[in-house]
Amino acid sequence: EDDDEDYDDDIDVGDYIGLEIDGKEYFGEIVEFDDDEGTVTIETDDGDEVTGDQDDMFLEDEDDE
Repeated sequence: EDDDEDYDDDIDVGDYIGLEIDGKEYFGEIVEFDDDEGTVTIETDDGDEVTGDQDDMFLEDEDDE
């Protein structure tokens, strides 16, 4: 079993995530993973595409339950 990419089990293209780049947080839908480069590209709510390290992505905490 390959456990070094453990987030792949939970996060996939089309999911809504947060991504921190240079201390700024961006939120959007994942459009692409690049496992060779270790990056993820998201489309933000205003339509911009932002690419950052997969290590810098996070799930937004939703306390609506």
